[in-house]
Amino acid sequence: MAETTFFSHSETTRALNSIGDNIFVCDLDLSIVWFNQRAEILLKSLIPYLPIKQPSELIGKSIDEFHQNPSHQRNILLHQLPYESTITLFDRFAASIVISEYLNESGEKIGYLLVWRDVTEKQKELQENKKLVSELSSAIIPTIIDNAILIPLIGTMNEERSEKLIDNTLNYCAANNTDYVLLDFSGLSELNASSAQALCETMTKSLSLMGILVVYVGITKRVVQWLMNLNLDPKIPTFSTFRQGINHVVNLEGYSLMLKERDELH
Repeated sequence: MAETTFFSHSETTRALNSIGDNIFVCDLDLSIVWFNQRAEILLKSLIPYLPIKQPSELIGKSIDEFHQNPSHQRNILLHQLPYESTITLFDRFAASIVISEYLNESGEKIGYLLVWRDVTEKQKELQENKKLVSELSSAIIPTIIDNAILIPLIGTMNEERSEKLIDNTLNYCAANNTDYVLLDFSGLSELNASSAQALCETMTKSLSLMGILVVYVGITKRVVQWLMNLNLDPKIPTFSTFRQGINHVVNLEGYSLMLKERDELH
């Protein structure tokens, strides 16, 4: 760790070193004057991406050297503290940062303190979860009836996901001679008004014009509340479960589902 005279008491450095976050301090001229031991470990992992060969070389450097638009950072330090944000570095690392003024014992501002929390893995996990939800939200699942498909709505539906789902569904149905679409609401956690209108008016009417019957399943009290203010066709079949919905489609096709008895053991 590079020595510094910025702090007047050794207790201050001991306290900052004991904190479980990466901490950097710069003076009023925006030159880096200190970082704690945890930050030194972080810097060693970032050396390949920084214009330094070892962490100690960071001391004395202006923060302007590390920003493409230094005036933006300076404006934040002068007018927007305390400041919190999540940033991405080198298109690889994600960090949650908190910047605040550093005051001496007299309450006089003598610099700035940045707390850096590495959230790279959390951001990766979040992106993977978003990707998974997006894939599931646009899933089209074949059923036991060749000309019927199930579309499960999962998570929170927004305008972007709704438009993508509508486009995928219409393209699929046109290419696969689909006659029935079962739209399952049971996996939804949230459905705003615009998404509800897109899914239940735009998509349903578009499919109807293609000669496809839309069946709503997974209809609960909560789902009813989401759909109450929509101008829905009262003839749309609605069921509380997928099983009821697929039985309806089976009956429309002239089939019947029967329980096959197991062969008796001899």
